Amino acid sequence: MKVWSQKNLEDIRHEYIDFDGEWYLAFGRPEKSGCWIIYGKSGQGKSSFALQLARKFDEMGLRVLYLTLEMGACDDFVNSVLSVGIHSKTNNIIYSDEATITELDEYLSKQRSPDVIMIDSIQYFEQQGGAKAPEIIRLRKKYPRKIFVFISHVDGREVEGKTAYDVKRDSFKRIYVEHFKATFIGRGKGGSRGYYIVWAEGYQKYWIENIKSDNDGTEDEETYQ
Repeated sequence: MKVWSQKNLEDIRHEYIDFDGEWYLAFGRPEKSGCWIIYGKSGQGKSSFALQLARKFDEMGLRVLYLTLEMGACDDFVNSVLSVGIHSKTNNIIYSDEATITELDEYLSKQRSPDVIMIDSIQYFEQQGGAKAPEIIRLRKKYPRKIFVFISHVDGREVEGKTAYDVKRDSFKRIYVEHFKATFIGRGKGGSRGYYIVWAEGYQKYWIENIKSDNDGTEDEETYQ
């Protein structure tokens, strides 16, 4: 067991991600380490947000590995990548569609290995790569200067499966995506606004339709009174 004195604790120097603009307003300056988890229902902007985050990390000079375990290099995934502005002339993100937790560990042990590892999805990483929460947490602790970002399916409003739930509990940052709005839910302090709009047109359309629906409901009630 390793222990720290008070002075040891005070002398620890943390590195931070210097987000700016919309990213800073949503997430502040998070520590450059630990697990993050992005979760939400399909079709509401979760994957697009993850790719936008990958692009932002890359623009900031961080090396990014994106494990596209679910979609591989299919046409839909390639189009999604291009649609968020990631392309070979400006970005250096690397991809893979297969990895066991042992293979990932070996890869991360190499010099100049990625700073950020994004895994889509944690459910596929468990099913295909044999990853369980204790192994994932050990990997996170073994590489304290790296960021692990997991994308997760949900059951209702909660992450799907025990592995995802345990990793969520261990995650430093939790981001829930719904109706193209990514909301910070997690340890520590986020940005002053606390959310990021993934797709403005889709977000606005959802709220306009719901406001109209609410107004229609109110008018109907008044008509029948």
